[in-house]
Amino acid sequence: MSSETAPSIDHGAPLTTQRSGTPCPGPRSSNPHRPVKARFTLPAHEALVGCLRRAARTVLRRWQLSDDIQDSALLIVGELAANAAVHGRSEMSLHLVLARGTLGIIMGDHGDPTPSHHRPTDDDPDEHGRGLDIVHTLSTRVDLHHDDHGTWILARLAVPAPRSGVD
Repeated sequence: MSSETAPSIDHGAPLTTQRSGTPCPGPRSSNPHRPVKARFTLPAHEALVGCLRRAARTVLRRWQLSDDIQDSALLIVGELAANAAVHGRSEMSLHLVLARGTLGIIMGDHGDPTPSHHRPTDDDPDEHGRGLDIVHTLSTRVDLHHDDHGTWILARLAVPAPRSGVD
């Protein structure tokens, strides 16, 4: 799998997304069945995890998702980005895709292989190793794809349809 594609949300062709890092318009586009997407790629450094979270927050707000969905998505983005920065390759990419009642959060590490980052033996075990448990708990489904080019994790969140009318 190249750095230009990520797993698709449904069982169709691989998802290709924007290169620019500029988020797409909100979900109220002229074609409600067309997915809206955003993609951000940064060097895989722990110091840049916050940048991906802020970019995701901007997109999720623009897409007018509920606060609960945004909170869950941002936790997932943070955990997956931290894993990509610590354990991944030279680049990490975040793809956000809103399609058919599902928010797909796809985090990939790709590029040149980097030396393994090993956790110091004096680290507190309570501070490490729970990230994927959090992702699995918050997501409706999590898929992992790993090959010689890197690792892609796709976490899905169910997005309730906007309510029409007044209570």
